[in-house]
Amino acid sequence: MIQRFASASAVASVVIALGAGSLRLNPVPNLDSRYLLTSIWCVVPLAWGLWAMLTPKSWHPRRTPLWGAILGLIAGLWAVLVLDLPARFRGEPVAAWVGGVGVLLAIGGYYLLWLLVRWVYRALTAPSPVR
Repeated sequence: MIQRFASASAVASVVIALGAGSLRLNPVPNLDSRYLLTSIWCVVPLAWGLWAMLTPKSWHPRRTPLWGAILGLIAGLWAVLVLDLPARFRGEPVAAWVGGVGVLLAIGGYYLLWLLVRWVYRALTAPSPVR
């Protein structure tokens, strides 16, 4: 179970580091939204690790990307409906379809990232060669 947590947390940490670096290169004009985003990012590795630990045994590791896509749906809906991140970044209200596209992008992005989680998990659980 710890390998699940470690693999998901490791991938999330690298993705967040890349995202924070991209914010430094191309800062968001609205400073408040940047602080909100980085505050949310602080808990993502923990959330991903716990989510990985909740994966049904029959789903792991073959269906891990689908499990991550479910998390992407939850995260996308939370970002669009609760936090209203598209409007916060633009500084003005956005059309509803923009939020829908954001949710679909979150689902697809999480699916791809959880392919990496599956790969890291398999690397962590593979038997080490005896020398």
